[in-house]
Amino acid sequence: MPAVTTTPFGKDIDVRPRRGAARRPGAPRPGAARPTQGRKTARKRFRLNVSWRAALILGVVVMTLGGGAIAGYALWKSGAIDDGKAWIEGVKKRVTGFAPFPLEDVTVEGRKHVTKDAVLKALNAARGDSLLTIDLHGARERLERIEWVEHAAVERRWPDTIHVALRERQAVALWQSKTAGANGASVAEYILIDRSGRKVRTVDPAESSVRLLLAGEGAPEQVAGLFLLLQDAKPIADRLRAAVFVGQRRWNLILDHGLQIRLPEEGAGEALKRALELDRSDQLLSRDLSVIDLRLPDRITLRRAGAPDPLSSVGGRPEPAPPSPPAATGGPANPPAAKPPAAQPAPDGKPRGGQKT
Repeated sequence: MPAVTTTPFGKDIDVRPRRGAARRPGAPRPGAARPTQGRKTARKRFRLNVSWRAALILGVVVMTLGGGAIAGYALWKSGAIDDGKAWIEGVKKRVTGFAPFPLEDVTVEGRKHVTKDAVLKALNAARGDSLLTIDLHGARERLERIEWVEHAAVERRWPDTIHVALRERQAVALWQSKTAGANGASVAEYILIDRSGRKVRTVDPAESSVRLLLAGEGAPEQVAGLFLLLQDAKPIADRLRAAVFVGQRRWNLILDHGLQIRLPEEGAGEALKRALELDRSDQLLSRDLSVIDLRLPDRITLRRAGAPDPLSSVGGRPEPAPPSPPAATGGPANPPAAKPPAAQPAPDGKPRGGQKT
């Protein structure tokens, strides 16, 4: 009979020793099976049991995919896919022809440089198409990919109109860049630039009404800073005809009548203020000068019109020449040389000056 002890609370407690409590270290547990190979346990072998049904299904799937790929390639080579697309488009047009709200008119607001054909091509819609089927989001994205368009909005105006509102880019300068021609010679190319520095398009300068000419590598990216610099220098901004970005560091401003203002790399705004103060007191901009050099913070260097550049006489590095004006803003860049006058015969019929006839 097991030993039982009664507690003061009236509950019985079994005080028999627990199973395995007196087991010596290393001895097997009671009731455990002894290993048949000593201390080394037998390793379990892994067997992959794949039924014949799974293998059959896998083979059918592989054959179906391979056959579909081969059939698709054959259809693509034969042109049947293109014929199918054309048939689907024809069915779509016939269905939408009976759809409500057919397109009858397209109105455009803010168009100045963008052509009518470019707008219609971007809308990708034809007369009679239902307003419900026109993709307004896609049309807006295609419109904004046009070089002149900065922002576009497209909306439906029931019952039969699509309205397009455009905000075109405003060209503020004409950038003169150098490109290599067919014979290897350097050729001037003129590109319209908007206020943010975006290159809009290459144009013939004779057909452009933009008067400000830019030159120098990196000038388009810095044109916004140039206009910010000139907003407090209106007497200079009103007379500005060209600007050269020198060494991608600073600006040379060319005013009308060829007056050149050389600005420093740092403190260009303060330098312009000094020049404007001298202009108010001593009429600096109205004098017969060719160069006003503001690069030194403690002095202003002036050069009279027609005087040679002192840097070229001592072998220094001269300043870059101002850009050649296009034909629309001052005649051709390289005017043809004048031909010598033809020899006039003397009254007696003999040539003058011993020239040969």
